[in-house]
Amino acid sequence: MSPRTVVIIWGVVALVFTAQSATSAVIQGRPVSWQWDVVHEVIYFAVWGLCTPIIVRVARRHWIEPGSGPGPWLAHLGTALVLAPLQVATTYLIHGTGLTVLGMLPPAALPGWLGSRGRSVLLLSFTGVLYYWVVLGVYYAAAYRRLYLIQRAEATQASLDALRAQLHPHFLFNTLNSVTVLAEDNPPAATRLLLRLSDLLRTVLRRETSHEVPLEEELAFLSSYLEIQRIRFEERLAAEVKVAPDLFRAFVPWLILQPLVENAIRYAVEPRAAGGHVTVTAACVGAGDRLRLVVEDDGPGLAAAAVSRTASGVGLTNTRARLDRLYGERHGFRIESGGDGGCRIVIELPFREAP
Repeated sequence: MSPRTVVIIWGVVALVFTAQSATSAVIQGRPVSWQWDVVHEVIYFAVWGLCTPIIVRVARRHWIEPGSGPGPWLAHLGTALVLAPLQVATTYLIHGTGLTVLGMLPPAALPGWLGSRGRSVLLLSFTGVLYYWVVLGVYYAAAYRRLYLIQRAEATQASLDALRAQLHPHFLFNTLNSVTVLAEDNPPAATRLLLRLSDLLRTVLRRETSHEVPLEEELAFLSSYLEIQRIRFEERLAAEVKVAPDLFRAFVPWLILQPLVENAIRYAVEPRAAGGHVTVTAACVGAGDRLRLVVEDDGPGLAAAAVSRTASGVGLTNTRARLDRLYGERHGFRIESGGDGGCRIVIELPFREAP
């Protein structure tokens, strides 16, 4: 716990108990004692604030977890039995010293004043032991929550890394297949494609581990990919990207568009002698807090079985899994078949902009 957190927590507790003591005095028909109903309560919980780092240190040294045995429990019990009476005695010592400094208690009377509090020290120690375990429980709850969040983040990161590692070979093998097709019929085109592929792979390998990039960077990569596909399909492939410049800074997952465009080319361009048209659009929708990405083709459309087959491909399965990991229920993904043919893949993401 940070010092600020400790001060805030115990400050709120002191405020609550001070208000309770003052209210109790009013209900009982006696005047509020600023010395005991207010000052003493504040000192009492301020001392607990000073004791909190000690409890945290003992908690870290004697960590309680499943299977840890009785050792840590006994260590905390012993610490509580020692710390609780010391905390109460320290409270009275600070209180009595303050009264002496203010001239409200003669210095010679201080030892007797403290001695008369012995019974209170004993009785309040029972409550102090309870406070010890409450502080310990709060610390462990915060520590285990932090540990859970770290482990969850690490698991998500590992999953995303695995998905991306799967996506890169998938993209590479598909592109190399294109080279194989061109190598026999059009060797110069195959050479150009290999050069473009080399440039594209350098971009992938230089990419940092961040899973989100500005849309402008994603579109630049997509443009390089489409250039490779145009070498293969020539005039059979018509591709168009419609994105307003004011959306270029919107964050999107890295390599989110390429598998969708690859899917469109596979089903709308490759099987047709006349080729096809692929359109990529982006728009800000809703109340301005959603980014919609659409990859649309003018192919023959998709029957229910085809939708299922398309959705189970490596690229789209990978895309779904990455979106689930990154955004959970905050994203949308759907495949639509138009009434007049063609297919639309629609993704909606939370709209966030890069600095």
